[in-house]
Amino acid sequence: MNTQDTTNATPPDQTDFSIRSFLRERQALLIHFSTLMSNHPGLVFPDDLRQAASLADVPLSFSTIMAGDVGPYQRDDMHPADANAGGSIGIIVDIPSNDSVVTVGANDDGTSFDPSTGEIISGGYAPTPESCARSIDERTTSNEWLVRGYRTVGIFAFGPILVRHFSGGEGLIDRDAAFACFSQFRIFSVLGGEFVEFDRATGKWTPISYDAIMSSVPLAGE
Repeated sequence: MNTQDTTNATPPDQTDFSIRSFLRERQALLIHFSTLMSNHPGLVFPDDLRQAASLADVPLSFSTIMAGDVGPYQRDDMHPADANAGGSIGIIVDIPSNDSVVTVGANDDGTSFDPSTGEIISGGYAPTPESCARSIDERTTSNEWLVRGYRTVGIFAFGPILVRHFSGGEGLIDRDAAFACFSQFRIFSVLGGEFVEFDRATGKWTPISYDAIMSSVPLAGE
């Protein structure tokens, strides 16, 4: 795991650095996707995301998703591995403080966590203004942020939605059936370079701003 020396005082140019503000400036959502890459292969959709939404201090892998990003099955001319996300559907979270972010990286860092020992293995870097910026600016497919102590604020989906099944592979699931698994959460996606929210009553998508998605969790000082 790549780490930085934390024994010295935080450099002056980083004392006011807020990861939440950084994500807001970049208009980037933190999303944990349901994927085949899991340390718990028997935990399948929707239980994988339901468990993820209920966790407190267990670190999980997230991707930063912006309005212009592409999901793994959106384009027929693109290989799923070249997408900006490792899965089709996931949970959007908010972080209460910088301490929630363990590492950040521009690629899949092969991160793992052993709950029995608390050991974290990651090829990512400690979150600083520079490493957070690199994790987005230098990504070519999906990136990886290791995050804990988060709060789930909604569900995000790229269409079409494929999820992990007991067979060990992925299978297509009806959109409304997938959304019905999370009736307590708002549903978001991207369309035409904009964030959009799903209206369960009408079945339509409506443009929505990043701030409106995160409006229930205002930044400190606001």
